[in-house]
This record gives sequence, structure tokens and C-alpha cells, in this order.
Amino acid sequence: MKTFRIALATLMAFVSIELQAQNRELAIQTGDKIGITIGGIPPEDALSINHIYPVSENGTINIQYLDSVNAAGVKASDLARKIEQLFKSKEIYTHPAVTVTVDTQGGTERLVYAMGEVLKPGPVPYRSGMTVSKVISSAGGPSPFGHMKSVKLKRKGQVLRILNCAKADNTDGDTLVEPEDEILVPN
Repeated sequence: MKTFRIALATLMAFVSIELQAQNRELAIQTGDKIGITIGGIPPEDALSINHIYPVSENGTINIQYLDSVNAAGVKASDLARKIEQLFKSKEIYTHPAVTVTVDTQGGTERLVYAMGEVLKPGPVPYRSGMTVSKVISSAGGPSPFGHMKSVKLKRKGQVLRILNCAKADNTDGDTLVEPEDEILVPN
């Protein structure tokens, strides 16, 4: 019975980590390219609205009939609801169905940074569901001088956590990262 409980707890922890990775939605940034698709409107209007839109330096996109819409700092699902509400409030469309996606093929690259005692320090392309261990691995792994018991996860210049990534059975290495995070392996 004890073995069953341990196996069940392990499975639940794994499922929880996977669900967090899948449900994590990142905020749109300046320079991103976002795809907007709209349904529930006349087809000729949909053709002129359904496009890839670059997010300008001031964080906005320009959509037909709405002009400038703030997109930076907003999650894609929230932006879709915002655009729907704008079309409704301006009485342009009564039942628009908007979908917003971040165009990962359009040149938008988000990065995390591996620093300190890793074999190849520097930027690492961010992927959804990326963990501290994957960042370190993508940077060639720790150098012979890397102290994996006190890896620092920094976000926005502040140390978020100090992680013990020395043992495979420790889940600290499974900590999810976000774009622009810094992973510091000390010596």
C-alpha cells in the first residue's frame, strides 16, 4: 500500500508539472508578431482583419475599424476578449469570435540566459515548458567548477529561488522558467 501511495504521489507531481507547462500563457511583448483570426463577421471583413500583426515599439497593433489597440503586457486570450469587446462596444460587430496567437515562426525569439559555470554561457532560445535543468543542459551542462547545489533563478533582476539541481531525484531542476529569466550556476 505504501508503494502504491508513493507511485500515486509521483504520478500526481508529474501531471501537475505538465499541466502548469501547458496552461502557462505568456504576455505579448513589443516586437512580437501575433496572428489574429476573427469569425462571426462578414467574410470580406474577415479577409481584411485576419492577418499577422507586429506589436509596435509602443506596444500597440493597428486593426481595421479599431485603430490602435494596446497588446504588450497582455496575454493572447485576454487580448482576444479585449478585441471582441471593442468591436461590440463600438457597435461594429455583434458577435465577433476572435482568436489571438503568438507567431513563433515570424521571427519572434524569446530567450533565457545561462550564466556562470556552464560550458556555453549566454542566451538560450526559450521553449514553452522549459525548466532550469533544460536551460543548463542547453548551455552544455555545468562546467567542472559548477556548484549545482545552489543554482540561482533570477527574474527581472531579482533572485527568485536558489535551487538544488545536484541530484536527479530533486525536483528543483524541474522549476519552470520564463523568457528573460537568468539561470546562474555559481562556482
